[in-house]
Amino acid sequence: MSKLFQDQRTGKLVEFINKHDKEFAMVKDASGIIAYVLLEQLVPYDRQKGRLAKVDAPLIALEPEEELPRTVVPIEDLRLNLNTAPAEQIAKRLPGVGYATAKRIVELRMSLSGERFANLKQLENIPRVNWDQLIEEDLIFIS
Repeated sequence: MSKLFQDQRTGKLVEFINKHDKEFAMVKDASGIIAYVLLEQLVPYDRQKGRLAKVDAPLIALEPEEELPRTVVPIEDLRLNLNTAPAEQIAKRLPGVGYATAKRIVELRMSLSGERFANLKQLENIPRVNWDQLIEEDLIFIS
């Protein structure tokens, strides 16, 4: 199979690199510029015969559409990352945690090595917060 095509829109001869998705192909022109063009505007080209008929589906085989991977973590994670959250966000999002306690959580985080929590057990140094309940309800995490 020849990888040489003519772009009907521009008239340039292009080398077919691969199919990008259902509608587009990645091609390279004579100057080495790589571009994406519609499959329907590519026409096969043979050096001896010149421009050939319109591109047929078997010439550039369409691959079946890939299935989306199943995500383990939801895309919109509603939990609060205690290693990145500011005090205001901690106070607003966690039930039973006021602004003063949220500031203590941030101060504790900043005093730790690497300025981040390594595990959720370190949070037990902050009193008056039911950490077991917050962990059980899956409202917080650290990363």
